[in-house]
Amino acid sequence: MKIKEFVQVLLTKFTKDRVTILASGIVYNTLIAIIPLLSFFVTFLALFNALQPFYSSLTSLFTSVFGVSAGSELVEMISHYSTNARSLGAVGLISFGITSVLLINKIWSVVNHIYRSSGKTRGVMRQTVGFVTTLILGVILIAAYISVKSLFSNWVLHILEWEIYSVIVKIVVKFIAPWVIAWLFVFITLMIAPNSKVYAKSATIGALVATIGMYFINLIFSSLVNVLFGLSVIYGSFAVVFLFLLWIYSIWLVILLGVEVSYVHQYQPDKTSISHPISPAEQMANGINVMMVIGAHFKDGHGETKVKEISERLLMNEEQLFEILELLQRKNYIIATNTIGTAFIPGQPLENLKVVDLAESLFGKVYLEQNLDTIGDSLSSQIHMKGIKTLGNLSVAHLLERV
Repeated sequence: MKIKEFVQVLLTKFTKDRVTILASGIVYNTLIAIIPLLSFFVTFLALFNALQPFYSSLTSLFTSVFGVSAGSELVEMISHYSTNARSLGAVGLISFGITSVLLINKIWSVVNHIYRSSGKTRGVMRQTVGFVTTLILGVILIAAYISVKSLFSNWVLHILEWEIYSVIVKIVVKFIAPWVIAWLFVFITLMIAPNSKVYAKSATIGALVATIGMYFINLIFSSLVNVLFGLSVIYGSFAVVFLFLLWIYSIWLVILLGVEVSYVHQYQPDKTSISHPISPAEQMANGINVMMVIGAHFKDGHGETKVKEISERLLMNEEQLFEILELLQRKNYIIATNTIGTAFIPGQPLENLKVVDLAESLFGKVYLEQNLDTIGDSLSSQIHMKGIKTLGNLSVAHLLERV
């Protein structure tokens, strides 16, 4: 796939998947999970007298992004709320587990939506293991990020008994290593979350795009430090909350962009649909085939049919398949069984679904009772009644002679 075509397909899919809305949903779950998560870290790091490097890392990150005033105030707020949450004890630990699982589940749902696969096909045990693995890896990566950021603190040097003299090594570890960890986080998410096989090369490219995007997001925020400072002066704490929300939203937006890049690179969808539109006859054939697959699956007692199963059975173009599914839903021939529209059942009893109605919905109904006062109406009626081959050698010149 050429770069220009790749970008066209990426932008089309990015818009069609409503990634901007999906990102806002993850922001909501992130806000719910962030205080219990930080409280867990505060409790854990307090056991090793490592709170100072943790808060130093947060301060360094937020002041570089939001400026000294807003960044310091944000760290102070997070420190205050997380310290208060520590007093909850076991309740706080339970809330950490619940909110973390909700956040991971939301991320998985969004990634599977982009990958056109359903996470419900996983067994309960497999899904539980996946959640726990993701949670542990996430905690390890965040701890690694903090450790790298505070690598040169006396605490870490004392624990690790390291002495680093090379300036180049210091620069690499302090400024490049955190982004490598961020890339690793996105890469692991892409490899684990989708309920389908993901090629390592595609995940690598998608994670790289997301990491570069996160870098530029931080760069943009830090370059607007004067504007951000003005907002914090005028609106106080409200400005800090707004900036933090906007920053989290932007970060998730570029991460989901990386997921889209990974998907498009692996499957290279819509290569044929970009070059030529689908014909009404092809749409009718595809629609009936999709309805047959869903109907047969339901009749055999297997319940819902997943998009992945339809795609593998019919080998249809991804965009055409979702257009057919959207049309069938609109006509109430099928019903989605989940909120992200990746599994379907018949919308009516199978004996009530007349083929003639299905064909007219897919091909386009011709109203023969209307006055056929145009050439186009007349030809449409002729094709509908007798077939397209009855047009013979008729040319546009012949049509113009009739006018």
